[in-house]
Amino acid sequence: MISILTLLASVVPGLLICYFIYKQDKHEKEPIPLLAICFGLGIAIFYAARIGEGFMDDLITPFVEENELDPNTHFGVLFYSAFIRTALVEELLKLTILLAIPFNHKQFNEPMDGIVYSVMIGMGFAIVENIVYCMPDDIILAIVRDLTAVPSHAVFGVILGYYVGLAKFDRASLFKHILIGLLLAVAVHGLYDFFLFQRYDDWLMILATFVLLGGVFFSRKFIHRHQEDSPFNHINSDATTIASEELIESENQPNEMKIEDNEILSAVLFEMKGKQNLEKNKEGEEE
Repeated sequence: MISILTLLASVVPGLLICYFIYKQDKHEKEPIPLLAICFGLGIAIFYAARIGEGFMDDLITPFVEENELDPNTHFGVLFYSAFIRTALVEELLKLTILLAIPFNHKQFNEPMDGIVYSVMIGMGFAIVENIVYCMPDDIILAIVRDLTAVPSHAVFGVILGYYVGLAKFDRASLFKHILIGLLLAVAVHGLYDFFLFQRYDDWLMILATFVLLGGVFFSRKFIHRHQEDSPFNHINSDATTIASEELIESENQPNEMKIEDNEILSAVLFEMKGKQNLEKNKEGEEE
């Protein structure tokens, strides 16, 4: 009975976050099969991360042992463990999957999709991590992680996905957006882990909670911003209809649009939305 409860506690919260993020994709839902693929690959990279983190451990262990250092109190080793060994390895793997699978898919046609696919990958990772750490009967740890580790991976996913969503529709700054997203996700992830790994004083672990709460706050803003900037959050219904009709008529395809047309339409509408927001800001300054 305890094992079943532990399994449920390890799995259900992550699935609920998946459902929540799916519902936030208000204007143009993503296909369930592609979401499931991203979720499954998130599970797979957990094991890839363990191999990568093991390799990073092998690099630092001789230095730690030779100098008889405490890895939880030596600042340099602690920083390496939190930011490089853990955060960089895990977020880089998540980014790799995000760019390799959904990024160039025809269904990735609005900035919000970056957040949706990124969180699916992160939740696959978080759920299998929970199962490995908590099964068969550590239900208390599972509950604690449900309130900390699982939502933290969602936060990292939102941050990474937000900037990947920007990169998709701003190819001139593609590398910049992706790099910013990766560095921010690594920074927040690393800071969170730093406070959990340290043994300077137990009360400092509380600061990890503040990092998580701050991440949740900004994640909500990132989600709202992409919801508002979605090309499917119509500038007005006429703009969407006209743009669609022009693309269809140009190809003499009255009943369907090519993949390239779908992506072009999304990019055009996204740019129109940005111009409209810029004009509103200028009007506000003039007033």
